[in-house]
Amino acid sequence: MCSAIFVELKSLVVVLVAHLVSAGLSKTVAAQKARNSNRWAVAGFLFRPLGLIAAVGMPDRHQIVYLRYLAEQQGYQPRHACGGQKGET
Repeated sequence: MCSAIFVELKSLVVVLVAHLVSAGLSKTVAAQKARNSNRWAVAGFLFRPLGLIAAVGMPDRHQIVYLRYLAEQQGYQPRHACGGQKGET
């Protein structure tokens, strides 16, 4: 009986460690991509590898800003002045 409880406790610890590792990796990836790292840590904890895969698949905000800066330096003019919303020009 005592060994059965030990096995169940050991399994619970392994699952908890796997969740925490996934949460930590998701948080690190999200922070490197300039995303809300706390939200991604929760997603990584709850959904384990799916949360981590989703965090890896998100676009990098630093790269988006840099590419827009380069495009504007080359003369790109956005069609809509306010974040893609139509307005009077």
